[in-house]
Amino acid sequence: MLWIRNSSEYRATVETVYRAAEAALARAVADPAWTAEPSQAGDFSSLPPAVVMDIDETVLDNSEPQVQMLREGTCFDEFPAAWDDWIAKRRSPAVPGAVEFVRAARAMNDPSGRPVHVLFITNRECARRSGSENACPQQDDTLANLAAVGLDVPTLADDILMKGERPEWDAEKLSRRQEVARRYRIVLNIGDDLADFLPGVRRSSVAERDNARCEQDAYWGRRWFALPNPIYGSWLVALGPSLDAALAAEPGVLKGCPDR
Repeated sequence: MLWIRNSSEYRATVETVYRAAEAALARAVADPAWTAEPSQAGDFSSLPPAVVMDIDETVLDNSEPQVQMLREGTCFDEFPAAWDDWIAKRRSPAVPGAVEFVRAARAMNDPSGRPVHVLFITNRECARRSGSENACPQQDDTLANLAAVGLDVPTLADDILMKGERPEWDAEKLSRRQEVARRYRIVLNIGDDLADFLPGVRRSSVAERDNARCEQDAYWGRRWFALPNPIYGSWLVALGPSLDAALAAEPGVLKGCPDR
């Protein structure tokens, strides 16, 4: 938490990722045979280009409520309410480099003159709030927060695909990427968790997750760009319920990918 909130190294790291992503995007948009979604098959060359992005710790920085929860000793079962309270405040700042990247992406056109569309696939969950008839107030909150950080081209409700917005849209993001791939050629994917890119890794072991990473080795840094998030994520679930046991585990599970 201290590293994300205080270090120049964090800012330099995420800005480096976003600048590399912008350079890759220019190449991807120009190539009608390029896709960043392995499940996107068939002739997609006629589809308009789109970038898929996660939101939390990718575009919006939520370290402030994390600090507050640490200070207050928020228990796990209290987290959903505390998290929804934070979303309702609409005051997450932007991750460094994120707004500049989204603006640059929206300013690009493919060879046919069609602009790049930016869509956000987030596990912010649609849920009713007491006293409101809105079935998904979190979507309105997120739209307002994105506008507040300086995305001057408005983000539309259809541009945010939320967990639970449809019955089949659970925590796994593949079905939502496939929905995007029906209408767009996905040229880049940016997130902070392995599960933003790969299905079936949320409950996998450390070794299984790393094997999955290696199976798609050619995508990283070319079509997929991962930002650092040492606060939370599916990587933490993979360590198991005991962090003491994880610390005591033998090193060497993570190795370089073969044939690299």
